[in-house]
Formats: sequence, structure tokens, C-alpha cells
Amino acid sequence: MARYLTALCALALTATLAACSEGEAPEAVAEAGTADASDAPSPEPAPFYVGQWAADPVWCTDQTDGFPIIITEARFEGRENICEMADIETTPEGGATARLTCQSEGETIEEPITFAQAGDQIAIVWPDRGTEATLFSRCE
Repeated sequence: MARYLTALCALALTATLAACSEGEAPEAVAEAGTADASDAPSPEPAPFYVGQWAADPVWCTDQTDGFPIIITEARFEGRENICEMADIETTPEGGATARLTCQSEGETIEEPITFAQAGDQIAIVWPDRGTEATLFSRCE
């Protein structure tokens, strides 16, 4: 058994060294692979609406009278509801629209939502509830 393991290790070492170019150490091959990875484009930045937001900035740290919401690229989370976001589309004005499917108190509700940039805030509109926008500040 020991002879078999020794032969197997020698074979693996030989194969590793043979894979290197003439005069090139395995470390150089590994470094070349790392350099190629750093040349890859960086991932797209998150959409502007992703983050933790509050209608009153005080709610970011003191949830006595209100709570922040958390928006990811696929979810919208409030105090008592969790919504999956689908059919996300960019608007011509640079905002976004989505369809929410929300679970709250044992019920499922579907409704549209619209996000718009408003300086360092976002304006959120729930069209099925009315057309007035609610401004939210980013929690730091």
C-alpha cells in the first residue's frame, strides 16, 4: 500500500511539473492565473434603490415611532411584511418599477411599486394605493 501511495504522489508531482512551461515554476503559473482574474470587469454596482431606508431618518436608529425598510435587488422588507420583487424594469427617467408579492399576517398581496431618485433620497410610489410619493432617506 505504501509503495502504491508513493508512486501515486510521484506521478502527481510529475504531471504538475510537466504542465509548467519550460523553466517556469508552478508559482509563476498560479500568479499568471491571478493576474488574468484581476483583469476581469468588476460586477455592476447595485441599483440605486438597494439599501436600508427610512421615511424619517430618526427611524434608522430609534424605532420607537417607525421602522426602516430594507430593499435588496430582489426583496422589499418592512416591519411586518416581506415582499419578493419581480418584473423589475428601468424607467426612461432613470427610476425603476417592480411587481411586489408580499406576505403579511398570513395573506399574500400583489402590487406594483415605483422607485425614483430624489437627490440623496428615493421617492417610492405604490400606484395601487394612490399617486403620492413618499420620500425615504438612506440609513448610514
